[in-house]
Amino acid sequence: MDVLAEILDSVKMHGDVFLRCAFAGPWIMEIGQKKVAEFHLIVAGHCYIAIQGFTVPVCLEPGDIVLFPNGHAHVLLDSPDTQASDASLIAPETLPENLELLTVGEGTEPVSMLCGYFSFDHAGHSALMQALPDFIHIKGELLSGDFPWLKNTVEFINFEAEHFRPGTSAVINRLVEVLFVQILRAYITTSNQSAGLLGAIADVRLGRALKAMHKTPEHAWTLEMLANRAGMSRSAFAAGFLAQVGQTPMQYLTEWRMHKAKTMLQGSHSGIGDIAERCGYQSESSFSKAFKKQFGVSPGSFRKTSK
Repeated sequence: MDVLAEILDSVKMHGDVFLRCAFAGPWIMEIGQKKVAEFHLIVAGHCYIAIQGFTVPVCLEPGDIVLFPNGHAHVLLDSPDTQASDASLIAPETLPENLELLTVGEGTEPVSMLCGYFSFDHAGHSALMQALPDFIHIKGELLSGDFPWLKNTVEFINFEAEHFRPGTSAVINRLVEVLFVQILRAYITTSNQSAGLLGAIADVRLGRALKAMHKTPEHAWTLEMLANRAGMSRSAFAAGFLAQVGQTPMQYLTEWRMHKAKTMLQGSHSGIGDIAERCGYQSESSFSKAFKKQFGVSPGSFRKTSK
């Protein structure tokens, strides 16, 4: 049972590349707060990115990947000293069709980038999105050594974008989804932070408990039983899980059960009592109470409105 894959399915993630560009300085591109996660792949050259909370712009070099999981506002620019009044303000109202290259300026060392996005169902499993920081920066120098599979994915995306042909959009869509998973893997490996749920999945002991919850959510799990699966004392497991994930084990289990229930209500004709049992509830009334607390509506009302 792949916990991360199940969680990604629950948030219905998909993505795409919307811009292929080559900018020569001086230039600046301001990107406001978005409802989707934006990413930039630096294909060639270098530029800088200014982000709220960072005292100086961050230098981006060939192969670098930057991701804003929460759509955080940011500014891309050719130099840390560039001012908007002195540069080409790049904010295309209409994007080129078929990923045709957007060029600005005539400098000798332009930066080539691919810009794209990931979107999620924010009614999905919340712990994943809470685990992600506002800004992830994977340096290109790591790709050839530690993450060659990520480097290959970026190269495949760039090749498809440069050679637009029948089926290119579908190929890029699939590759961008792979890109997101690989960015998460690289983030788990390189982050000095706890990495929230992602860190718990990667942790040998906490990961065993998560796998058990995902494999059999209908089981009558107790805190002690999950601690035994993790090979930890009850108190150490409870404290470690809460510190890492930001939820107690039982809160996490309830949320996961509710999202499994939501999926079954949408995609099957099973009775509510049957769904309740398959999600670990002995009575339909206790299940309905938990579901309404999670989503604000009863299971029956949810099923009617989701058809």
